Amino acid sequence: MRASEGCLSRWGLLACAVFVQLAVGACRSAEPQPAEVKPTVPASAAAQPAGAQPAAVQTAAPAAPAAAGQPAPAARLAEQAAAASGTVHPCAGAGRWFPGDPEKLGRAVDSYLSGLPPALARPPVALIVPHAGYDYSGMVAGKAYATLKGRTYKRVILLGISHQVPLRGASVLRVDAYETPLGRIPVDTEAVDALLKCPVVKQLEAAHRTEHSVENQLPFLQRVLGPSFKMVEMLVGEMAADQRTMLADALRPLVDDATLVAVSSDFTHYGPNYGYLPFRDRVPEMLRALADAAVREILEIDVPGWDAYLEQTHDTICGRAGIGLLLKTFAPWDDVRGTQVAYETSGRLTGDWTNSVTYAAVAFWRAGEGLAREEQATLLRLARDTVAEFLKSGRPPAADPAKYDLTAALKTPGAAFVTLKNKGDLRGCIGHVIAAVPLYESVIENACHACRDPRFTDNPITAKELPELSVEISVLAPPRRLDDPKKIQVGRDGLVMARGRSRGLLLPQVPGEQGWNQEQFLQGTCRKAGLPPDAWKDPQTEIYRFSAQVFGEEKAAAK
Repeated sequence: MRASEGCLSRWGLLACAVFVQLAVGACRSAEPQPAEVKPTVPASAAAQPAGAQPAAVQTAAPAAPAAAGQPAPAARLAEQAAAASGTVHPCAGAGRWFPGDPEKLGRAVDSYLSGLPPALARPPVALIVPHAGYDYSGMVAGKAYATLKGRTYKRVILLGISHQVPLRGASVLRVDAYETPLGRIPVDTEAVDALLKCPVVKQLEAAHRTEHSVENQLPFLQRVLGPSFKMVEMLVGEMAADQRTMLADALRPLVDDATLVAVSSDFTHYGPNYGYLPFRDRVPEMLRALADAAVREILEIDVPGWDAYLEQTHDTICGRAGIGLLLKTFAPWDDVRGTQVAYETSGRLTGDWTNSVTYAAVAFWRAGEGLAREEQATLLRLARDTVAEFLKSGRPPAADPAKYDLTAALKTPGAAFVTLKNKGDLRGCIGHVIAAVPLYESVIENACHACRDPRFTDNPITAKELPELSVEISVLAPPRRLDDPKKIQVGRDGLVMARGRSRGLLLPQVPGEQGWNQEQFLQGTCRKAGLPPDAWKDPQTEIYRFSAQVFGEEKAAAK
């Protein structure tokens, strides 16, 4: 999505058709699995197609509060530890969801992991991966796990769902190891004990006994990481908002530099067999629109937006609770970035769109301090070369890898604004709000568009100005919804103001250049959106903030 500095269109808005004809009733989760499997179907479930396993219906009711006289945490730990049946969790899905023979399983997983991994700026801190039978979702999961190649982790926390046993809150299992045909994975029992201290977490052994949402991830981890890690399985059910906050606060300290979080979830379960028919025409396109809208809220780490999306669409994303928990865990960290790495549907694989399950994979990393000085210099040189070539020929130059050191961070999807000034006077400023293309491509594209900024149609930039032009680049973090305007920090935050069809954006450096305080910044962004200056006080106005790494030729020369 491209925008000039002062106007942009709303990102993430689905076509109205997606929201019509919403099915009434419970949304169930189900995944295709090998057709020879004939699982027992609960009486409450609708008839399922061959090769599909229904989920236990999880209500949205919050978990009951702890009863008076509840045992102290130490006593609860002892009781819960005693509930475990043995020290090794046996593999329940081998031969059903994935091959039971170790050699065949290894070859299958390796084939899904083959190929170049998607470019990420930093090592992944979290993944969202599907959990259907490997014939259906193995390729999508493989692309996600391929991002782990060459990396090591000491701990992997897997957030799954309970398909067979209704679950409110969360459940962990305190055993010594989990077993698959590829061997045993030790459990991080210290992390399990830490989570069991949270009142939201219990040990419900029945929920773990045959649960495949986490188990289906384990062979991928074993093949890509080897024996270097310990694991934690936590099944996440529906819970109240305050319980989710409590659990996120308990989970966050465990997510260190040596820990990966893997959230197991399929996306939309569409069709009469899943009780979800929000549309009947253009099914492939509409399913993609649903997935894109859901992923957009995820990438923005927008917890209220995620909740609102589910409420508005009733989208049958089976791991929605685990995804919401992940977003809440990440919410305090401004440097979390993400990108979608794969997408598929069972409808396309089978050629039958009557019933279809969507599989999407998302990877997250922490940006830290952002681009290194050398990477900044590469983008500035690329932007200047692009401006020079575009003003000369009307075409952008090719980004020759031999000429530009395009690191993984520069090849990762990113959103950038390019600002052109002539002796301090603005001559063009255009950029992307959402990371839809590799960062270096965003710079090339917006360097061209900045040369033709519509605000300067009557006086466009010419090639004669090139020696006088200075280039500045702003690499944007994903916008996050702001619940309290008083939290805005002038000099750090950029703003997006949105109400109805009106949209406006100002970069973080603008209030400093204008000498504005916080309220003047809010008013200026409202004016950019074509709204009254005090529109930011209206509850109907949505305010988003974002940070940006800003660097330019003048600053680079000063260094």
